[in-house]
Amino acid sequence: MPLTKRKVSVSLDEDLVAELEREDEGLSAQVNMAVRAELERRRRNRLLSELLAELDAQYGPVDDSLVEKYVGLLT
Repeated sequence: MPLTKRKVSVSLDEDLVAELEREDEGLSAQVNMAVRAELERRRRNRLLSELLAELDAQYGPVDDSLVEKYVGLLT
């Protein structure tokens, strides 16, 4: 079942619109996908923050030296 659409007006930076208009897909579809992806990213970050807070409460905070070590491995 397709999702219900709601028409809204937004203002976008000109350079973003120009970039989006270079694509074959419609502007509304691209903006919808971008907003959906951003909201999903925020939801994941919120859930991760909640999990980390629960782990800190249960086990105590992680030693800063360990955080630095593993962040260094990721970069």
